[in-house]
Amino acid sequence: MIGQLVERAALVAQIEAKNKDGALKELLAVAQAAGSFDAKLHKALAKRLSEREAIGSTGLGNSVAVPHVKGEDVVGVTLVLARSKAGLEWQAIDGRPVHIVFLLVSPANEPETHLRCLRWISTLARSSDFRRFLLDAPDDGAMRDLLREMAPKE
Repeated sequence: MIGQLVERAALVAQIEAKNKDGALKELLAVAQAAGSFDAKLHKALAKRLSEREAIGSTGLGNSVAVPHVKGEDVVGVTLVLARSKAGLEWQAIDGRPVHIVFLLVSPANEPETHLRCLRWISTLARSSDFRRFLLDAPDDGAMRDLLREMAPKE
């Protein structure tokens, strides 16, 4: 299942947005373009992401944020992995800017799959080697190769 997530992941080598709200909108648009959900769901999912961030930042520290949202009528689990070379203020728990963002969008009726993906993502987020190699990856292909290498053998 993680292998399929990796192959379908949408990759953004450089986030255009300059702040957290802009990045969330940009990455949600990427997930929509990848076919994760219909355009009519965009506004509701964006609202849920904002509400989740208001409860507590998804900035885990170590320059990583993992915003995530579940919704009715979401087609399947979608991962958007994005980088910000300059870094984004995210109110992360360590107070440092975020350079790596994993956006996870999942169907509401698949909570176990959502949690399994979040566990895997948190493993990646804790790996200093993964973070370093991802930030140094020259392009989307190298980013995907790194994800493939880090995917569990299922």
